Amino acid sequence: MPRIREFDPDIALADAMQVFWRNGYADTSMEDIVSETGVSRYGLYGTFGNKKELLVAAIRHYELTMGELLMGNLRRPDADVSDIVGYWRTISAYAEDKKFCDGCLIVNVAAEVAPHDADIAAEVQRIDREHTGFFANAIRNSQSKGEVSTAIDADGMGLLMVSLARGLALMSRAGTKPGELFPAVDAALKALCGPNYRG
Repeated sequence: MPRIREFDPDIALADAMQVFWRNGYADTSMEDIVSETGVSRYGLYGTFGNKKELLVAAIRHYELTMGELLMGNLRRPDADVSDIVGYWRTISAYAEDKKFCDGCLIVNVAAEVAPHDADIAAEVQRIDREHTGFFANAIRNSQSKGEVSTAIDADGMGLLMVSLARGLALMSRAGTKPGELFPAVDAALKALCGPNYRG
């Protein structure tokens, strides 16, 4: 008979994600993850693989859960510029939450691990391309409705939005207060929305 799994992989992965998010990759040991999850090394390796494979799984879990929390509306095919504004307002609302002082896991991994690991770099780049596409789609939809100027390059502005999100997360990780960061968001949204943006 197959061995009955003694832990919930989704819960264990969420706990492991928190360790990587809090400590970084290099400063996270398998012992740390065992301690946080309550799952044995055998169980972790058997379910997720080695530490790097566990990191990849944690990145995907983070992108899925945080993406739904922050980008749920932007993922819709009919998303528009109001959903972009809503995304930034959601970010602003969560910025004071203590756990967000750890910045963005994807950004942290991009800075720490991706420069030295092609597989991790590819994973980060995949997510960035996907998010850029969400923003660009919303911009095109609003351009078709006359809400955003057609002079704006949707792909370029989509990439600008992702770059802004990543840069602000890195600055937050370094200790900059949210209130000092969001004037940059207002400037970007004014450039995107023009006179339609009310802040």
